[in-house]
Amino acid sequence: MRSRLPVMRDRRRYLVFELESEGHLDARDVSIEIQSSYLSLFGDSGGASPRLISFDGRFGIVRCRNGHVEELRASLATIHAIAGFRAAIRIRGVSGTIKTATEKYIPQSSIKPEEHRRRVDLKGISGVIVSTRGHEIDVSPDDHIEGLDTRYLGLTYFDLEGGCDYADGTSDGV
Repeated sequence: MRSRLPVMRDRRRYLVFELESEGHLDARDVSIEIQSSYLSLFGDSGGASPRLISFDGRFGIVRCRNGHVEELRASLATIHAIAGFRAAIRIRGVSGTIKTATEKYIPQSSIKPEEHRRRVDLKGISGVIVSTRGHEIDVSPDDHIEGLDTRYLGLTYFDLEGGCDYADGTSDGV
């Protein structure tokens, strides 16, 4: 099945929120409460179709359709308890991509404690590995690199291992 052209796809927005609660909450409880608060306020009309993308215990990202951001904000404002614990959700910001939402609205120190992450030390670049996806690696550099206005660098295993002698430049790297 072919994917839709970018013009045909629904545009999405990503709301970053901060959750304060009396107890520890997991992502499933938060997701269920977001869905139920939206449905109780606006019904099952399709609308924003909110989906929790990530939640680390304090900060989270919710995806919704473009044009329904204010509806989702209103439904998040009605949440006062999650899984029996009193809770308050505060919207930190709205973005068009997950990367921008993470970089702008989630503090760097809250992503993961540094003592549990692996380090990368290359010529000119040193930092901590934040996430990996297949052959792709996101690194948070230790120092601000001149000319870069980002918190993350994208590397591949070939950057770390020094490349591959028989690589032909295709997308699979071999």
